[in-house]
Amino acid sequence: MPDVADITIIGAGVVGLAVASQLAGADRDVYLLEKNETFGQEQSSRNSEVIHSGIYSKKDTLKTELGLEGNRLTYEICQNNGIPHKRCGKMFVAVNDIEAEILENLYKNGLDNGIPLKMLSRNEMRQLEPNVKAMAAFLSPTSGIVDSHALMRYFLGRARDNGAQIIYRAEVTGIEKVAEGYRVQVDDPSGGTVFMTRTLINCAGLHSDRIAAMAGINIEEAGYRLHWGKGEYYSIGGGKNRLINSLIYPMPMSIGPGIHVCLDVDWRLRLGPFFYYVDEIDYRVDNSRKDTFLQSSIMKSLSFIEPSDLEPESSGIMAMLYGEGEPISDFIIRHEHDRGLPGFINLIGIDSPGLTASPAIAGYVKHLIDEMD
Repeated sequence: MPDVADITIIGAGVVGLAVASQLAGADRDVYLLEKNETFGQEQSSRNSEVIHSGIYSKKDTLKTELGLEGNRLTYEICQNNGIPHKRCGKMFVAVNDIEAEILENLYKNGLDNGIPLKMLSRNEMRQLEPNVKAMAAFLSPTSGIVDSHALMRYFLGRARDNGAQIIYRAEVTGIEKVAEGYRVQVDDPSGGTVFMTRTLINCAGLHSDRIAAMAGINIEEAGYRLHWGKGEYYSIGGGKNRLINSLIYPMPMSIGPGIHVCLDVDWRLRLGPFFYYVDEIDYRVDNSRKDTFLQSSIMKSLSFIEPSDLEPESSGIMAMLYGEGEPISDFIIRHEHDRGLPGFINLIGIDSPGLTASPAIAGYVKHLIDEMD
């Protein structure tokens, strides 16, 4: 560990890695601290790996702005660096009159956000997805899938090439504001380290509210208290992946987009995630929830999937700023100078589309840093 660092980033998920890749170099000593054994062990590696188009969020929010820019940048990065991905498109489907009305509103919201969408006729639906049943549907052609681990390795390699140092098994346990910046206490294999950093960036994901509290912010008053949403996935075998040509999404639920068709770059088929709130991190999949999957809206569109095709596969936990029954919140990316914490930048509630938005988020943070210089 350094005695003094220019910039310290807490958390080596996809966002922390992307930020490090943007900030390293330019005669800066950049350090990236990760409490786990390696990078991307939490939200960044336990998700649907979707390159989102920006349909769900409202216009003039960071989620929309950075999601749209991140969509463009992610494809550009993948194409230029051989990162496995597919621009496979995403079909949103409605199976009854109520869902058709929701679908129309979602379509209008996407158009308002500047996303190229296409409402599909019955014939076009059959041509694109002959095995999917729906009353109405629209296509999002800029949606796709990415190998999230390969994307993170790219950001990590770029950060290291530019001189950033990543330190694993380094959990931040204390933060003190001092005249020169921040005194950071770290629990690491050496038994504990204290060092100084001029700038501190909180990319701690699931634990970012706790890091903000360590820095002295009242997270209740600031609206920074996180809620954890657990999402469970089931795999679908038997060659059923060959019956799908794109991502298939139902109408959104109160938490998340609802159980949908997930495909990876190898065209492995999953259903999920089914989201519910939890108070602890536990990645076991509860097989008793299989009936929830079988009764979900998306299954009405996928009559070729039998109950015996579903096998419990994986789960992830997402950090969200909204609780049960509350409206979906925007990203928080904020320099906390007006709270008496100059040089401290919070990234909190970076839920979906955080993976897609990660390169744009990194550019946004770099702009905040440049404003300080």
